[in-house]
Amino acid sequence: MKKNLNTLLFSILAAIYLSACGAAYKGPVSDHFDGSEFYNPEPSGHSFTDMLKWFWEMDTVDWPDQIEDPEQPAPPEKVGKGDLRVTFINHATLLIQMDNLNILTDPVWSKRVGPTSWLGPERVRAPGVPMENLPRIDYVLISHDHYDHLDKPTIEKLVRRDSPVFLVGLGVSSHLDDEGISHIEEMDWWQSFTPGDTDLTFTFVPARHQSGRGPFSENATLWGGYVIESPGGQVYYAGDTAFGKFVRDIGRRFTRIKLAILPIGSYEARWFMKNQHMNPDDAVQAHMILKAAQSVGMHFGTFAEHPEQTVDQHEHDLADALKKYNIPRSEFRVLQFGEGIFLK
Repeated sequence: MKKNLNTLLFSILAAIYLSACGAAYKGPVSDHFDGSEFYNPEPSGHSFTDMLKWFWEMDTVDWPDQIEDPEQPAPPEKVGKGDLRVTFINHATLLIQMDNLNILTDPVWSKRVGPTSWLGPERVRAPGVPMENLPRIDYVLISHDHYDHLDKPTIEKLVRRDSPVFLVGLGVSSHLDDEGISHIEEMDWWQSFTPGDTDLTFTFVPARHQSGRGPFSENATLWGGYVIESPGGQVYYAGDTAFGKFVRDIGRRFTRIKLAILPIGSYEARWFMKNQHMNPDDAVQAHMILKAAQSVGMHFGTFAEHPEQTVDQHEHDLADALKKYNIPRSEFRVLQFGEGIFLK
């Protein structure tokens, strides 16, 4: 416990030292932007006193230094028109394959997530798909700019390898200006992008979270999730988020969700995390509200960022929540690292 707490505190102090203010987003005032910072319509932030209380009371549990996962078959190069396949790689990185296109969410292959290669939480599991086994990527979806979701070393490799199109929230492109990316689509909540040579539409949708790569850039960029629409159905990638009223808004606008990818980890201590991260019970409620044909969990068991639950607690809590709401386990799956499934 002491080791984990010391690592966390050191990471925070180093982030304060290494972070820069960054370019502030400039744009019109909205119901989630006050002219200088983005905010959630529902309460999500914490006071400095709350932060100190969280640190003081933090009761971390030991995670294994390394977990070896069974090797999985490499994903196919692509799937046909009307087909849908999803592969869980690690944390919030998933490969979505549909309509002859490959879409990657919040790609992270680095050993650590933090301001430098030597600082930040270290992974306890290797990515379930080595990058050399990854098919050519057409689109990359970035939910927000936290280090465990926007990993520059990984992005640099993907740009050199595949030169994909990047979809990001307002202001996030300021982090990518030096990465050699040829095409970035920056979007506000509910804004859509339809590539001219595809049958897909990407919509950036609300989430209940925050942003910032250091204390001097907090909430300077927008966070969110994505809905991908295709003739064969809709895919919802929630990004990093707490539960909120926005889930019903998404459910009302998108009524053919074939796959929902929902966060189920990093949810303790609950009094502090409930406004930032869903727990498994929240995720099952979201699954029901969205009327998703299939849900898949993510955001678990990869980086010991603030481990106040065991490395596999999310699985037990998800099983309890599914039983509580009388949802078959087959409707909400936790895939192994590197495991892929086709959806009918």
